[in-house]
Amino acid sequence: MKRTVLCGLCLVFFWGLVGCNKPTKSSADSDSASSSTKETTELITSVKETEESTEVTTAEQSSTTQDTKEVDQSNEQEEVIEVMTLSQIQQGDYSSLNGTWGNGLGNTIFVENNKMNFTDISNQAEPAVITELNLDIPKLNSPDGTPELITYMGNSNKVSSYEQQLSIEENQGFISLRSTLPGAVIYVSFLPKGVMGDILEGDADRDKIVAVGTQNTATSVRAEYVYYKID
Repeated sequence: MKRTVLCGLCLVFFWGLVGCNKPTKSSADSDSASSSTKETTELITSVKETEESTEVTTAEQSSTTQDTKEVDQSNEQEEVIEVMTLSQIQQGDYSSLNGTWGNGLGNTIFVENNKMNFTDISNQAEPAVITELNLDIPKLNSPDGTPELITYMGNSNKVSSYEQQLSIEENQGFISLRSTLPGAVIYVSFLPKGVMGDILEGDADRDKIVAVGTQNTATSVRAEYVYYKID
């Protein structure tokens, strides 16, 4: 019995020694590990913040670049100014004149690509349409839509009230579309900026149109007869 108790005490003592010799982490090691973990966390956080900042900057730069492109395109569109182009007009292309033109008498010409609509082409209350190089004056037409045949100067041979197919008359710096009438001519003349022709008064710094029925030269008119772009 004593021998058993003694053996038990010896075992208890032995395991006590083993427990005392078991290595333990020092507080220094714990502090070092904690510090390392903290630094790692801070580094990860810093990297994330840098990436987020870079993404924001990139997005802002992209937006700024897009805005700049749109402004540049807008400026380019604003800089596009239509100029009276005589070479196109000679071919019946009036796109360089697109819009509404008006004169001091209250008459207008509405131009759209290959067509011009006149409220009065001759200053004789005669509305008209020019399509390419073809003239139509409804007031001077017969019921079938063609120019009416009329007696002129007592001649038994009737003549057309006007010529539908326009001819082109070139002058110094401008051109005119020409239709013959009995005893007169309808001229529609196009004078680019800087060209005055025989206009008695007017604005030399603007493109001009003159539409008149006359026995005189194509542009020998007063200032109020001259059409300028108004829209």
